[in-house]
Amino acid sequence: MSRQKNYKKNASYQIYMNIKNRILNLEYKPNGILYEDELAKEFDVSRTPIRSAIQNLKNEGFIKNESGNTIAPLSLEEYIMIYQIREHLELLSIEIATLNWTDNNIVLLEENLHKQKTLLYNKDYQPIAFLKLDRDFHGSISEIGGNFLLQKELLKYYDLYYRYNYFCGFKNRKDYAIVEHENLLTLIKTRNVNLAKAEMKDHLRNVNNQIIINLASKLNELAHK
Repeated sequence: MSRQKNYKKNASYQIYMNIKNRILNLEYKPNGILYEDELAKEFDVSRTPIRSAIQNLKNEGFIKNESGNTIAPLSLEEYIMIYQIREHLELLSIEIATLNWTDNNIVLLEENLHKQKTLLYNKDYQPIAFLKLDRDFHGSISEIGGNFLLQKELLKYYDLYYRYNYFCGFKNRKDYAIVEHENLLTLIKTRNVNLAKAEMKDHLRNVNNQIIINLASKLNELAHK
């Protein structure tokens, strides 16, 4: 019986991650509807793990918390709210990390940066893979202080933010992002909280400016497709 329960739990999680990735990468469009019967047929499962996956995505804000399983829309108003929360979480995260890092933490961040550079100069550039490394980089910073509630919330809002970042052309900023990540790591190593927080603030605002510039026109394009 326990094996069967574990299988259902794992199946539901795999389906949840699959659907979430499709939402994040806009394969499933904002305001689109997910039909449980179709998903159950696609994944070759009953509707139970589908419903569990969808409920988790509703709890995270990716699907509207109402009947119809409608994928959450993109809007300037929502983006601003997500950005405001993420900025505060990131600043707290780097403050704790700067005061508490160990050599192992630094090695993980350096390895991540090396992967970012390798991917950047790969002729077959993959924005999804690059953004995953970006998520891992910020997630690793939030993990350093051992505040797992902070890490959980930060990654939640990072994922909500991800759709906008992907939608608005992160590719145009990838070179700058790596330099900014290197600067963040250098300042973390100094244990200078004020300088590290200032660099994180600049990093986030640079991304924010790129999104704000492109969001209105991108939303207009999406509405006319």
